[in-house]
Amino acid sequence: MRFRTVFFDVDCCLLDTHTSESGIIHTLYRQQGQEVDESVVKAYQAINRQLWVYLDRGEITRERLYVMRFERLFALYPFFKPAEEVAPWFLAQLAQAHDPQPGAAHLMQRLIDAGARIFTASNGVGRVMNGRVDASGLAKYLTGKFAADDVGAMKPDPRYFERIFQKSGETDLSRTLMVGDNPVTDVNGAVDFGMTGALFGERYQEPSKAAYAALTMAELERQLFDQGKE
Repeated sequence: MRFRTVFFDVDCCLLDTHTSESGIIHTLYRQQGQEVDESVVKAYQAINRQLWVYLDRGEITRERLYVMRFERLFALYPFFKPAEEVAPWFLAQLAQAHDPQPGAAHLMQRLIDAGARIFTASNGVGRVMNGRVDASGLAKYLTGKFAADDVGAMKPDPRYFERIFQKSGETDLSRTLMVGDNPVTDVNGAVDFGMTGALFGERYQEPSKAAYAALTMAELERQLFDQGKE
């Protein structure tokens, strides 16, 4: 395993955000006495995913995204409260959600055993992301945590990768891996800067420059540690 510095995205990567969001959406609609099925959750996630693409392109602000995703969801599945009221409630709930991605702890421990240092590298709000990672039990594997508001830039801006690379103390880009679920912001941004990229999951369909692609942490672990032995 050639990497000695590994950066992980947080949402839908180290943390199982899909599971967390599903529980919160169900809790939300119970406020109006309604039990919803997974079609509502899938609608929310599809809307949210598209809006994050707009955010990554600089077409909307993060604050607008937080409200717009519920405006669009409530147009399909009506709710008795306005999106402006639901948005901060949802963020507060999500800030407390900390479902770890299955297999993440095992992979992180194996990376450490191989001599690697591990950092988070998120486009989220540091206070929220760091708190969730701490609560998940995964923080013990980390050397440090990076979030957009702390870094002063957002992926895929090359300044983001330059700053986390410098702050990590790493000196060799060829020994650096970025793992994330977004092919554009996580993977392509890192590869364009000179890192190696690993695409996790199948949340996005955009082309990626990933050297590794895995649907589970166990699969990613096999690729990182076992492929070279075959």
